Amino acid sequence: MKTRKRNARPWWRSPKVVRRILIGALSSGLLIAAGLWLAMALGTGHEAQTYLAQPGPAPRFSLPTTSGVSFDSSEHIGKHNLLLYFSEGIGCGACWDQIVDLEADWSRFQAQDVELVSVMVDPLGQLKSEAAARGITGPVAYDGDKAVSERYNAMEASMHPGTKPGHTFVLVTKAGQMIWRWDWGGHGKPMYLDVNELYGYVSDSLQKAGPGAKLSRDLADWSGPSDDRAKAVQATRVASADVMVARSGQKPTWP
Repeated sequence: MKTRKRNARPWWRSPKVVRRILIGALSSGLLIAAGLWLAMALGTGHEAQTYLAQPGPAPRFSLPTTSGVSFDSSEHIGKHNLLLYFSEGIGCGACWDQIVDLEADWSRFQAQDVELVSVMVDPLGQLKSEAAARGITGPVAYDGDKAVSERYNAMEASMHPGTKPGHTFVLVTKAGQMIWRWDWGGHGKPMYLDVNELYGYVSDSLQKAGPGAKLSRDLADWSGPSDDRAKAVQATRVASADVMVARSGQKPTWP
């Protein structure tokens, strides 16, 4: 029978065992950290969409885009509804996947007369390269000084508050009114909005806004630029006229 030598180390203090314990602890820590990161990146749900009961005039802006043509939001008043998409851009794969998936299923949005505009703050050259690599054809606008993102309050619901936008959609009607928005819900929520859900929110919000997506206040109290007011008035009248013709066969006359 073997006897243990005096002053011999207990088995659990031997270098081999200590090494194994340390390696196991380190591996467990890495797995836990990876799991937490994955939970923050993917999440399991998101905040509910928000229909703005009191819409307000959308801030006008003009930004350069990856196509080389500037995008001017005022040129779309009276012509199209706009879906503005603010995102983290470079470094956020899900943010770019969102655009790719939307463009692949855009025909039903187009039927609602909606145009998509993506807004990011990364260097324009990087945005051009990423958009080209992913086959994105729609406008990706460069908001270098972050002024537009800040005016639309898109800088706080982000993994980098104040530095980059997060994941925000804002729906602007032909009359130049913001009527709906959706913001990333924070850590543990996905930086992605299912395209079917997004279409439902956009469609429902336009329906709630009514003919012409009319303004939240009397047009006589319009506080924006006069040329935008004229376009908004015309957009509202055209849509209202279409509804009246469909219902009664009579087209209204305007003073």
